[in-house]
Amino acid sequence: MTKDIIKDKFLGPILIILLLAIFNIKRTNDWLFLLIILLIGFAILSIVGYLRNDLYIKHFSMENEILLIYFQKNFSKNKEDKFSTNSKSLELVKFRSKSFLDPFHIITVRFQDENGFFDTKSFKTNNDKTFIELIYELKKEKN
Repeated sequence: MTKDIIKDKFLGPILIILLLAIFNIKRTNDWLFLLIILLIGFAILSIVGYLRNDLYIKHFSMENEILLIYFQKNFSKNKEDKFSTNSKSLELVKFRSKSFLDPFHIITVRFQDENGFFDTKSFKTNNDKTFIELIYELKKEKN
């Protein structure tokens, strides 16, 4: 999963820098300046991508109308957090399948917390079986 997380974090900055390089090659004759600007841009975008807080699903369970998702934040393999909510508090569930440029399925849940406020969490998984089972369980509980 670490390779996929690295791909998820740094594919966007690489593609943006490549597009900027392609559009600016014809405009400038100063290759050193262009290279320095592109490297600085890549460094800044990579830092932003690395610091982005993503939640990667390890496994989940649905028992007695309680959705329990165990996840890791970014690269923290050893630290496992959990998200728990009653299926009745789920307001909206969105799913987005992975694509060529995005190696992860994304599940977004909007729920009402214990204080009555609405909150949204997005989870990512690259496991097709987990994604399909989670869709099935959430749709079954929603209906």
